Amino acid sequence: MILSFSGDPFLSTRAARRALRSRGFHSEETNELGEGMTEEQVRMLLAQTGLFGQQALYLDFDAAFQGQAGVKPRNGVMKVLEETPTEGLVVIVDQNATPARQKVFRSFGEHEHLPTPRFGALTHWVRQELSGAGVRFRRDVPEVLADLFGEDLPALSGEICKLASLDEELTGERVRTLANRLAARDAFDLIEAIAEGDGSRALAVCQSLLVHGESPARVLGALSWQYGLVARCVALCENRAQVKPATVSQVLKVKPFVARKALALAVKLDEARLGRVLASLLRADEGLKTGREASWALEELALELSSIFASPSSPQLLPRL
Repeated sequence: MILSFSGDPFLSTRAARRALRSRGFHSEETNELGEGMTEEQVRMLLAQTGLFGQQALYLDFDAAFQGQAGVKPRNGVMKVLEETPTEGLVVIVDQNATPARQKVFRSFGEHEHLPTPRFGALTHWVRQELSGAGVRFRRDVPEVLADLFGEDLPALSGEICKLASLDEELTGERVRTLANRLAARDAFDLIEAIAEGDGSRALAVCQSLLVHGESPARVLGALSWQYGLVARCVALCENRAQVKPATVSQVLKVKPFVARKALALAVKLDEARLGRVLASLLRADEGLKTGREASWALEELALELSSIFASPSSPQLLPRL
């Protein structure tokens, strides 16, 4: 039997390991090949996998075949798998398998593609993980965890394991306290301080993010992501008489609460100030990429954006919510 997995690195690897364990194979009963894998090794181990039903074979294509140099040897191993019958269990992880390779894997046996969950799918995945771990939780908890950890699935899984050890019904606020982690993906505290034109608070939050280990590039990425949504909200509002958060959520493929925040920022900006915000983000990005001291560039950006929001605006171009 050949089982193969592709997609998200964490999900595909976890699924492969679970497939082995569910069939009674532990590390001492599994032959593993990764870096340095050859056709000859695979052929030899395939012949042994069914011996007394005691051995399984785990093939890590991602470790073994990288870049253009890995194409020919990978194709050679695929040919061996196609031509060599096996009565044992073979588990393959090929995270970046193309649709064509996935089709070939399905011809070998069973294949499962596990893409990284995003947007609403991420919250749904977190909810399933919490339920599977036996965690008792309020309805806002999955969204809070997705908010805090973003698409860092290993960190999310680890946090859920930690929460599972608690004998209590968890609320979103309780989870934020327990996680003791700032949301690097969107950094809403920083964004809200900027939107209020509070440069002092924005600088303090920015410094706190850095002290807690967030890289300036990731924080800048969060700001760029948020104001990219704001700019698209401006475009939506220019073409429609009235725009509601539900419309933004649907059109931009973001969660409802993210849509609400983006619209709330959009109504505070006229076209000129939006242009200044985007120009500031571009300068900060260029500064980080050209060797400027990263923390200084980020702190300067926080103050500059706060100043833009604090300055008097021309008449609003967007409807108030």
